[in-house]
Amino acid sequence: MNNIPKIFQDALRPFAPPPAPKPSPTELVIRALVLGLTAPNAKAAQQCADMAEEFAQGLTDDQVEQCKAAAMKGAGLCGMR
Repeated sequence: MNNIPKIFQDALRPFAPPPAPKPSPTELVIRALVLGLTAPNAKAAQQCADMAEEFAQGLTDDQVEQCKAAAMKGAGLCGMR
């Protein structure tokens, strides 16, 4: 909206969608793990794993395990043979 004159920005503001809620730490871990599991190469997968580890700071071991299971499901890897 930077190219729109301020008067129009002010007029349109009430119609703008509300900001998305900030994802929880568990949601961030799940997203990073899904990206890592579906990454196109090992370097990208490692970057995602590093992000997931950072996001997991403060989570319990059980929460991390739940995130891993959710990520496997989210990446479509559950039940594969």
